[in-house]
Amino acid sequence: MAAPQRRYRATLPTEPAWPAPRRAPQRSPERALRRKAAGRRRRFAMLVVVPVLLMLGSVYLHTVSAGLDVRAAELGVKLGRVQDEGERLQVKVTELSGSARIMELAGKLGMRQPESDALRVYGNETRGKAEDGKQDGTQQKGGEQR
Repeated sequence: MAAPQRRYRATLPTEPAWPAPRRAPQRSPERALRRKAAGRRRRFAMLVVVPVLLMLGSVYLHTVSAGLDVRAAELGVKLGRVQDEGERLQVKVTELSGSARIMELAGKLGMRQPESDALRVYGNETRGKAEDGKQDGTQQKGGEQR
């Protein structure tokens, strides 16, 4: 059997005795029922409400994803059309810049070929022309440094 508890704290002989702290009053059974109900509400929220919210979020994300897939398909079709038009325009540029067409238009404008008798080309020597030199192929002397 356990020893009985002291009711008063030990004191010095010069101090008055302090009474023992009182126990808290007994809790009512209503409070216990309220706590149980609060625990049930929390469990309900965790087991029902949270999964429902997660499912609704998933449905929303799938809806947004489907809309983006449709938009991507539309942009792919538009890209194909633009690429086809680019190729068509490139063919047209090639046709318009053909040498036969240019020579025909030049003849209509009165231009002539360099090989004709009416035109004389000067300085058409094939021996060593230096890009930065004289016509005879020797190096051209530069000016003084600044």
